[in-house]
Amino acid sequence: MELKTLCCALSALITSTSVNATNAPLRIYLWEDTLSENVTDLWHQHHQQPVDQIHFDNDDERSLLMLNSKSLPFDIVVLDNVTAQIYARHNMFEDLSALENREHNAPRWNELCGTHAVPYFWGPVGYVYRHDLVDNPPQTWADFINPSSELKGHIGWIKDSTETLLPALYGLGYSPTTDNEYELKQAYQTLNALAPSILTFDYALSYIRSNSGSNDLKIALAYAGDEYSMNRFQQHSQWRFKVPEGERFIWTDCLAVNAHSDNKAQARAFLSFLMKPEIAAMNAIDIRAATPNKKALKLMPQSYMNDKNLNPEEHFFEQVNFDEELSVINIRQRARIIDSIVKRHEATN
Repeated sequence: MELKTLCCALSALITSTSVNATNAPLRIYLWEDTLSENVTDLWHQHHQQPVDQIHFDNDDERSLLMLNSKSLPFDIVVLDNVTAQIYARHNMFEDLSALENREHNAPRWNELCGTHAVPYFWGPVGYVYRHDLVDNPPQTWADFINPSSELKGHIGWIKDSTETLLPALYGLGYSPTTDNEYELKQAYQTLNALAPSILTFDYALSYIRSNSGSNDLKIALAYAGDEYSMNRFQQHSQWRFKVPEGERFIWTDCLAVNAHSDNKAQARAFLSFLMKPEIAAMNAIDIRAATPNKKALKLMPQSYMNDKNLNPEEHFFEQVNFDEELSVINIRQRARIIDSIVKRHEATN
């Protein structure tokens, strides 16, 4: 179904879901460029309620804010599946297990997000690269942590408890969620040696927004879907996304309603609205991200269905590692390692 046709089909469908709206905007804390303007416009059209988006650019930044605030200034928060499960145990979010339209999601994703959140988007961790500037992109994570001379000084990284170490751990043959001290030490030594070759630890999309006229960034650790946002911002199609060979590491974004929100009824209604197959399809087409909504997939244009980053075949999941909860000791070890690597990078750049 083409996007224009999809838009026209929605009007009658969503009017029946309107609840008593307030003038107070829904405040959503989420990744940049992950909510379609067409979707928020349709919501506002039928609910007369604006949506305010506040952005973060790494999971740890968001989690730190949540830890330091008992009453978050947001109605809805985007969480990774691990954090969603953790904070559900502390009753920081509303129970959404019976939320209308949740059943449209594939069971795999509902289970990952748990009872107090609903799945939003998902995808593998890999890297983005400028195909016009990089002749031989890395084929494996071992290649990625041993960059060619053309890439040194042009590499983007991510500051995150899991993703920062992932390339080194995978490249060395270890699990990205390992708590083995020897394996973590080897990953540290690998990344510490690589630090002078890293251009930035800023999230790739954030970096190009701050350095729009620069071609210094040629390759960067990234999440599936980042290439579409980067190409939209720079108004070209030079960024490509690649998942190195071997086991894939899957991220899952979930949506939760703040238990302290004064706008819980509307927040729940908005999440239910996002899970309508027609709305989920529109959102995924506009954002170019993989949807967990199995009914939305039946509405997608062929261009979306043919994109294996957005719609992989089922055997894709035979060799994957989903994000999982790390122990407090493991998180502290990783935090010390990442802090040391970033300081090494800053001292040599």
